[in-house]
Amino acid sequence: MKLQLQPTKVFATLLAFSFFLGLTTAAPQINGVSTDPAFISAGDEGTLSINMQETDYPDKNWDEDMELKARLEPGNKLARENSIITDDRDRSIGFLYPDGVWNQNYQVKFNGDAPTGKYEYRVAIQYLEDGEPVKIQTEDGSYNVTYVEYFEVDVDKEGVELTSTVESTEPRHLRPGNNYATTTLRVTNSGNKPIENIELSPETPDLIRPAYSKDEKFFIGKLNPGESSSFDMSINLDEEIEPGRHAVDLNTVYEDEDSNEYNQVLQAPIRVEGRPDLELESVENVMAAGATSNLRLEIRNDGEHTAESVTARALLEREQPFSLDTRSDYIGDIESGETAEAVMEITADRTATLKDHEVKIQMRATGDSEEGDRSVYTFTEHQEVTLEGRTRSSLIYIGLAGVFLVLTGVIYWRKRGSDRGGDTDESNA
Repeated sequence: MKLQLQPTKVFATLLAFSFFLGLTTAAPQINGVSTDPAFISAGDEGTLSINMQETDYPDKNWDEDMELKARLEPGNKLARENSIITDDRDRSIGFLYPDGVWNQNYQVKFNGDAPTGKYEYRVAIQYLEDGEPVKIQTEDGSYNVTYVEYFEVDVDKEGVELTSTVESTEPRHLRPGNNYATTTLRVTNSGNKPIENIELSPETPDLIRPAYSKDEKFFIGKLNPGESSSFDMSINLDEEIEPGRHAVDLNTVYEDEDSNEYNQVLQAPIRVEGRPDLELESVENVMAAGATSNLRLEIRNDGEHTAESVTARALLEREQPFSLDTRSDYIGDIESGETAEAVMEITADRTATLKDHEVKIQMRATGDSEEGDRSVYTFTEHQEVTLEGRTRSSLIYIGLAGVFLVLTGVIYWRKRGSDRGGDTDESNA
């Protein structure tokens, strides 16, 4: 605490001293300041209790007809802008006898958002005679109508402060596409007085959504200084969310034991890790209706982590004019930014419509084991297959072969018959 004496008017001439000697009294001094509550916090309405004492100066005269008045005023910018003196005691307390100790209580209301700092106040002291101020003799022998003493009060903004931390998440590493991911949050009363009726309303950023209800709220009954309470918040992470640090705002309303209400925005940090992200590159697949061909796929890993044990599988719908001789192809690992090829054998019906068809491709991979990612990822895209022209039916070739064989047989038998006829004629002759 700082005590400072500051006269506002000084009459230091010998003439003034002689003239007022019989009409003055000595200035009281502050010899103690206390507060209730003992630790003042933002939002408090506190009592500032000041002890003042008359001191015995050798050359002073006492006049019991005089009355003492001590008014409280703000002494610095912090006090002026962030507190209101609700009772400044701007009235007489009567006569203070030599060496007497007098206690005065002042009421001060501190703003709810008052910053931490040293709040300076001053006590303006006057002696009154017939309601008019008279000169006060100070310790250095000078005389003043008003005598001022200063003191400071420490104000702690964290008197009603809450903090939040993330205890754990399930899964341990949050990644794009996680649904119903659980974040366990701990809220702590980091101030120095109890708070109660705590209500927390999450406000999620883009690409993070509440898993159940956007109007979900959490409630905590009471937290004493240093106490904590935990609760689970379930969220869905969009596939497109970028890896890195994100945050969910917790709009928080609570009260102190005097029913003063406070508003605070807490933050729940959400760390999103990278993952593999498989996509199909554009590849031209052209074949004839009725033909069998290789369905070629170019698979690129656009994610931040390696895709392990990658498998590509073609999924045909019943009405599609294709059949698969090999339905899947194992690729292996695809590092971030790399491309790998998968090949499957596909046959198109000869009666299929000649146009661009889309074949559904499902790509399956496990996460990067070196990054501790044991998740299984599935990606579904479509590969275009263009049908141009038709193959000829094999029956045509079979028919032609049959006709050829029949003709060959006819010719053969006719020739053989002719040969036999010639032999018969020769024998008859």
